[in-house]
Amino acid sequence: MADSTRSLIRTLRQQLGMTQEEFAHEIAVTVSTVNRWENAHAEPSKLAWKAIKDLARQRGLPAEGMRPLESF
Repeated sequence: MADSTRSLIRTLRQQLGMTQEEFAHEIAVTVSTVNRWENAHAEPSKLAWKAIKDLARQRGLPAEGMRPLESF
């Protein structure tokens, strides 16, 4: 996984003022999944990216430019 992906997820979560646990709950994944994304041990699935983008939009943050571009 690219450093930019892990940075994007961590930065978004921090901009939302959420813990890993809160973020995980909002997008319906486990805390360990968010932790693996942020530590570059795993890549979010297309479904997870959709949930991440939806959460960003709901909270008023721009979701454009988030990966994966081809799935949206």
